[in-house]
Amino acid sequence: MSDLERCIDFVYGIAERAATTTVPSTYGVAYLALDAPNVWSRNYLLATENLADVTALELAAEAERIMGAAGLRHRKVELIDAEIGDRLGPAFQELGWKAECDVVMVAAREPDRSVDTSLVEEVASDELVPAWTEGWTTDPDVLSDAVTAQLIENRRTLPEVVDTRFFGARVDGEIGSYCELYSDGSIAQIENVFTLDRFRNRGLARATVSHARDEARRGEHDLIFLIADRDDWPKKLYAKLGFDEIGRIWEFVLPTAAV
Repeated sequence: MSDLERCIDFVYGIAERAATTTVPSTYGVAYLALDAPNVWSRNYLLATENLADVTALELAAEAERIMGAAGLRHRKVELIDAEIGDRLGPAFQELGWKAECDVVMVAAREPDRSVDTSLVEEVASDELVPAWTEGWTTDPDVLSDAVTAQLIENRRTLPEVVDTRFFGARVDGEIGSYCELYSDGSIAQIENVFTLDRFRNRGLARATVSHARDEARRGEHDLIFLIADRDDWPKKLYAKLGFDEIGRIWEFVLPTAAV
């Protein structure tokens, strides 16, 4: 099994365990966490089958069938076949869907320079609630306190489905940057890296990710990876920290479907 296949299996293994129900599809399987209907990362159709000639319209209709029947307001399709995603991206956008290409990056090299991680410590999830809340107030897709509450609860319950550690970098007692570390056996994933706007440009994300990577190494995980937006600047930071791209995942989202 390649490193990319191991990463993919790890990510979607978490999705399967977190789902309250799974729905089979001609094109794969839908993972649905109906206790958190506004958490897009836990409710989507994973399309892996019969994709050679599939159209964006057909996948959109399948997402509508499954997610509409479940009472979800958004629609989401994920594709792990990068070439199919490349082909369908423009068509999904023509349908009014958002298209995002994420890159899977593995820790393959030493960082470009040493990093002071003394500001970073392991924290309890409750300590991160203020930072999570502040961070989501700047997200245009988070439209209400109810959505924020679901997102927070999703983060707090992650340890129920995968071994999870939370790390935060403090500035004057406040957590300004944070990330999570998921692990299982030989694999570890660094996820949900974020720095609050008022603490940016201080090297906090570099320190937080570096600390998480160091902890993963201490845990003797031989494959350490993260997922980043292909078109956003953090990808360049992760490259400087020694992470190399090995694959891509496409996500297509319709934030609010017609009902």
